[in-house]
Amino acid sequence: DTTMAMRRLSGAARRVGLAFDIDGVLIRGGTILLEAKEAMKIVSSENIPHIFVTNGGGRTEKEKADQLAGWLECEVTADQVILSHTPMKSLLPKFGAEKVLIGGPERVLGVAKGYGYTDAVHIADVVKADPHVWPCGDHQFDDPEGERVDMADIRAVLYMHDDDSWGRDIQVICDALMAGIARGQQTPLYFSNPDFVYAAHHPLPRLAQGAFREALRAVYEGMSGRPLVYTTFGKPNAATYEYAQDAINIQAGEPISRVFGIGDNPASDIAGANAKAGWGSVLLHTGVWDGVSEPEFLPDYVAKDVLEAVVNIVEGKFS
Repeated sequence: DTTMAMRRLSGAARRVGLAFDIDGVLIRGGTILLEAKEAMKIVSSENIPHIFVTNGGGRTEKEKADQLAGWLECEVTADQVILSHTPMKSLLPKFGAEKVLIGGPERVLGVAKGYGYTDAVHIADVVKADPHVWPCGDHQFDDPEGERVDMADIRAVLYMHDDDSWGRDIQVICDALMAGIARGQQTPLYFSNPDFVYAAHHPLPRLAQGAFREALRAVYEGMSGRPLVYTTFGKPNAATYEYAQDAINIQAGEPISRVFGIGDNPASDIAGANAKAGWGSVLLHTGVWDGVSEPEFLPDYVAKDVLEAVVNIVEGKFS
């Protein structure tokens, strides 16, 4: 019972932090899970420091915060949201003023420029400026639009979110990577999300950015004869959890030594929380994990949904 859980909340419980995954935990396929609002009532009413850490993205942290606030009917600020590409801000000292190639839906170009990548160019703009770069479909007969991009000028590739133009993206990214080899070393490549699949409306998991990476790897290695060199952000990588811990501490106004990562994907949510000192992991039945097979990465705790997870944390059953 939500009300009883609120009454049983102890001072010790107030000193924990919560890091919620979004897809498969609070929503599924864009539909809010009924238990999520009840869970957030407990969290918000008792002022438990909490953040939202997702391997999703493709928009600004403020836009995602506003979306979450509407779904969950509670206040959510941009500082509480860590998207898959949020840690890419850490690359600004090295590439902020350089020409970088951006992958993902075209709207992510605005996100990259908002972060401070002043000379970022989107894969779509490369093709618009020279339609023969990707000579598939009717667009190859379009008049060129915009300034042509010399792949030799690209100093890094940032793939910021899943896109639906795999063939085009693989072609242009390979061009950029091969241009780096011509200079002596593959152009640096960064992915925002390692997830191979994710939970959506479909009853079976759908392919995610990790699957695109493997497709790119096969093509690039076939073309170059070299292994693909890349860096991945997003869960379960350590950089994302450093951001998450800092965000929890700032919100709490003090260091929080015990944080629970609540998620549905053993390979990202559970693996990442398990590897972070001071964190506990809670695996839910509402997303990627089928609830039957043994998870690849074993969680500290299992709950049927996010409300059960929060109540058990509040009551001290998950410690």
